Amino acid sequence: MKKGRLVFDLVTFCGLRLSEAYALKNGDLFEMGAIRVERSWYKGEVNPTKTNETRDVGVDLEIFDPLKAWIATLPDRSQCGWIFPSERLVKPLWPNNVLRRDIYPRLEPLELAWINFAVLRRSHSTLHQERGTDPRIIADQQGHGLGVHLAEYVDSSLARKRAAAAAL
Repeated sequence: MKKGRLVFDLVTFCGLRLSEAYALKNGDLFEMGAIRVERSWYKGEVNPTKTNETRDVGVDLEIFDPLKAWIATLPDRSQCGWIFPSERLVKPLWPNNVLRRDIYPRLEPLELAWINFAVLRRSHSTLHQERGTDPRIIADQQGHGLGVHLAEYVDSSLARKRAAAAAL
């Protein structure tokens, strides 16, 4: 699996911030299908997460297993090695490089090249809401409070709005 697809999956289906996905190290993966998120990679600097808190994120095995397979191909498979390393292995890749080289070429034929990772993260929240997932779980997965999750990340579909209006 290509790195672009792995990053796409981590943001869209696991709720990681883009800066958190790129800051992952090999030692952040746990055998039980979880990732520890404790740092971010933003504007060329490694920092604590946006909320300054470490969190464990659950990862479906359809993403976790390819992620482990990807790590097995890396030149630095140590606990401190970056999962998405730059060419010199000393820091992570720049997110825009993966967007431009790996993701946008696949989205352009579908006329979806306007999509960015913020849209994908919001889609993660909205899709879970549509499926009736406990909002607290999704807020925990994404690393923010319940109020932020509901006010900023979840968009109600028109079908749900119509159903609510019809229920009255």
